[in-house]
Amino acid sequence: MKLNQLASECDEGPCPTVWAVEGTGSVLVQGFKVDDEEALTTMQLPNNETAVRIPMSLILRVAREHLA
Repeated sequence: MKLNQLASECDEGPCPTVWAVEGTGSVLVQGFKVDDEEALTTMQLPNNETAVRIPMSLILRVAREHLA
């Protein structure tokens, strides 16, 4: 799977990042693992899914820079 970084919250090191999956029209999101039981219960995630938390500013940046 080839990834291209679209936007990140920092210049170096691991931090919330949005990656494009080349040739698929999909993205991967790197963020802070959600471990809040109330949030996970509300989301009703199946066993093959997970949740990560990213800043809204990152979503807006990706939209501004890559969906225009």
